[in-house]
Amino acid sequence: MGKQKWLLYVVGLVVLIADQLIKLVVRAKLAIGSAVIVIPGVVEFTHIQNPGAAFSLLPHQVWLFVLVAIAVVAAVVVVNTRFRLSASAQVGLGLLLGGALGNMVDRVFSPTHTVTDYVYFYTIHFPVFNLADASIDIGVVLLILSTFRGGNDARD
Repeated sequence: MGKQKWLLYVVGLVVLIADQLIKLVVRAKLAIGSAVIVIPGVVEFTHIQNPGAAFSLLPHQVWLFVLVAIAVVAAVVVVNTRFRLSASAQVGLGLLLGGALGNMVDRVFSPTHTVTDYVYFYTIHFPVFNLADASIDIGVVLLILSTFRGGNDARD
């Protein structure tokens, strides 16, 4: 396994650790439902516990989301094993991996089996989200861009 093959795992680990540390601070410093303005009229930290997926879809389907996260992790490992990937594809997969694991850790180890969300943008009225969510989104965008640019070759 070449040096670049490890890039996605390093990115995934950094995202997972950063995500869990930020969530730990949010849970310790902000009561559920309370907020701290970061940039007035633009962004705030608002502590919520999300029982569902994105946009609170399918609430309380903990094991479904855990199975999806496990499938994502398995797919990332298989793709990394079978293909020679560009650096941007490696980073994209790493972001996807770290984000999936970050939210899965919340669902499995939180007493309420919910995900801690905390970022709210006033300017676009986007639902409250977290670093893991953003990592998944950015990772998918990087993978799409990487696919359009080419540079990923199937292994023999």
